Amino acid sequence: MKWDINVDQVAKTLQTTAEKAAGFETVGKNYADYAERAVRQAQATLVGQAVADVLTHYQNAWQDIIEQTNASLTGAKNATMAYIQGQDEMALNAQRAAVDAPAKRRAAETKAYNDNAARQGHGRVE
Repeated sequence: MKWDINVDQVAKTLQTTAEKAAGFETVGKNYADYAERAVRQAQATLVGQAVADVLTHYQNAWQDIIEQTNASLTGAKNATMAYIQGQDEMALNAQRAAVDAPAKRRAAETKAYNDNAARQGHGRVE
């Protein structure tokens, strides 16, 4: 495999992407605040529960977007730095590590939930 990376262009792209991605966190936090207020106002109704379910689903999606963006930026930066240092294998590993951050978080959450459930004598989640 032959690598040819324009380091200056990668740095510029990472900077631009990080600036744009900063807005994701703001939107995600505002979304969470809105969701919490909406659920409190619509408590104890069928519509309120439906709103809560939808907002909860999309809150998780926002968190996944934020985590994946941060992991991708970090992976690209680490891979580029490894490339500069002549460490092609380390660069490839850094890229691979950034591929699916939300799935790794969900796996860790599931493991923590299952560990807690086991301690309390409840069933497991797969």
